[in-house]
Formats: sequence, structure tokens, C-alpha cells
Amino acid sequence: MFKVFNAILVCSVLAAAFVLYSLEHSTRGLERSIAKTEKQIINEQERIKLLNAEWASLTKPDRIQKIAGEQLHLQNLKAQQFIQLTDIDSRVPISPPIKLEAQAADAIGDMLEKLQ
Repeated sequence: MFKVFNAILVCSVLAAAFVLYSLEHSTRGLERSIAKTEKQIINEQERIKLLNAEWASLTKPDRIQKIAGEQLHLQNLKAQQFIQLTDIDSRVPISPPIKLEAQAADAIGDMLEKLQ
């Protein structure tokens, strides 16, 4: 009787040890997964900081003004470009110079050609 009881106890201890080993192994795997995820989060936060710094550098008003001057060839406004509110009627045509209803025509391109 004691031999059977001892055999059952030994089997239960072995089963408990196996279960505990399995739990420990899965727990360590989850810990590694959590550590890996935390490391990825830290890397992404550093990347976000770097991108924010780069964005701040790219959107500096001085830099944008320099690029706009090089690419757009803009000029400063002159006093002669301003008109009085009463002069608007003489500057803007009453009807558009090109009829937009014409088929197979580039209406906007034609308007730009006329204005030049």
C-alpha cells in the first residue's frame, strides 16, 4: 500500500515539477517578449523625436523663404500694385475674355494666354 502511495506521490511531484517548469519557461518567454516590445517602443519614441527635430529644421521660416526665393522667383509687392476699391470695376472685365462653354478647348490655358 505504501509503495503504491509513494509511487503516486512521486508521479504527482514529477507532474508538478513539469507543470512548474512549463510555467516558468512560458513566463520567461513572455518576459522576453515584453522586453523586446519595450525596446521597440523606446526606439520608436527616439525616432519620433528625431523626426520632430528634422521637421522643425525643415519648416524654419528662413529656410522656406530661401527655397521660395530660389524656386518661385517671387518679388516683393510694390506700391503701384495696390488699387483703390473704386478702381476695381475698370480693372476687372465684365464678361470673361473666353467663353467657357466651348467644347474641346482649354479654357484656363486660353485665359492665361490672353492675360499675358
